[in-house]
Amino acid sequence: MNLLFGSVQSANQFVWIQAIGRLLCQIAYGLISFYIPILFVNHIGLSAASVGFAVGLSAVSEVSGHFIGGTLADLSGGGRKRVLVLAAALGIGVSLMLSVATTLPLLIVASLVLGISLGFYWTASNAAVMDAAPPEERHHAFALMGVSEYVGVGAGVFGGSLLLGVIQDMPQTIFLGCAAIFLAYLLLMQFTMQPGQQPQAKPGAAEQGILVALKDKLLLVFMAANVFFTTYVALVTSTIPLYFTNFVAGADPTPGVSVSSTANLFTWCYIGVGAVLQLPLAQLLTPYPRVRVLMAAMLLWGAGFSLLWATGSFVEGQFIWGVVALCLLSIGSVAYKPFFSAIVSDLAPDTLRGAYMAVSSQCWTIGYFIGPVLGGWAMDQSASVAHVFWLVVGASSLLCVGILWVFEAMNPAIAHSTVTPSALSSKPES
Repeated sequence: MNLLFGSVQSANQFVWIQAIGRLLCQIAYGLISFYIPILFVNHIGLSAASVGFAVGLSAVSEVSGHFIGGTLADLSGGGRKRVLVLAAALGIGVSLMLSVATTLPLLIVASLVLGISLGFYWTASNAAVMDAAPPEERHHAFALMGVSEYVGVGAGVFGGSLLLGVIQDMPQTIFLGCAAIFLAYLLLMQFTMQPGQQPQAKPGAAEQGILVALKDKLLLVFMAANVFFTTYVALVTSTIPLYFTNFVAGADPTPGVSVSSTANLFTWCYIGVGAVLQLPLAQLLTPYPRVRVLMAAMLLWGAGFSLLWATGSFVEGQFIWGVVALCLLSIGSVAYKPFFSAIVSDLAPDTLRGAYMAVSSQCWTIGYFIGPVLGGWAMDQSASVAHVFWLVVGASSLLCVGILWVFEAMNPAIAHSTVTPSALSSKPES
């Protein structure tokens, strides 16, 4: 309990503003992402394939949103604030379009704008968190952001289901609720963010920020390691439920217990454990070098994936294997993510944090492409291949540990949990 309170108390008011904002945005974005397929297939009557295509386009536009948003966020005079307000305004526009859309073209337009809004939000928001927290406290700040993400997504999905029960005759009006949430976020950013929080860039430096980040060898090596993490997260959300359903569900002989119920407990074992442990785990791991924390988290991912193999391969105790596997994956995730973000902030020059976040965010784009493709291929194979697939994925975590070791060797100062700018190698701003 002391770990939890210590981590919460370390956050200053500007970090809390971003945490509240992230909660609001995750409620709105979570509602939109979860209910677009349900409403546009089941109520509007569009085909699942066409809706999936439209939703997938948001990932394409999100890439440009990251790069454009990163450049704009680094501009002097409150670039972060302007980009976050613009992200909220775009979110309002998307919500209004979705509330009246009945055709595929309008859904496609809404999805493209949604991607740009997401890119703007994540890049500028993470840069604002870096501005608000001192280097030694950034992993605490990002852990608090992680809790807001978990709670926001859960509240959005659960609240949406309750709201749909009230507005059954006009289900698309749920998106008007999203517009109201985005409006609340816009007002929060407009009246609480101070432009003076943001380091001021030299004239012309922000416009070159993306190029500077792309030439940073440390950042590129670190991104290579983080592609493993983002791929693993994508596998958890896209492939594990299918694996449980198609290859191990119902095989446990224990009366009343099956791996199908493990799939039903996915939210509790992965999301629930993550939400509860995010803050205390960040506090507990503070004394340890950051890169070593990432290495240990990768080993937890490897162990979790290996237990998925055991879940499918051994009939006895499948339920227990499955629950432990999901819990290990959750712990690995919450241990990795805040320290990953903190290291990116250590790598970035103060005035180019938006650009560095824009480039590092591409790890998620790559991972969410690789994960579903690999996982989908494996789930189309025989049961033996599907089982062994998780062993291979688990073993790949050792490769990620090796890349992190190379990264640490390139600049040992980055690895420490309390890093000061003078300890890092200097980087040009333009």
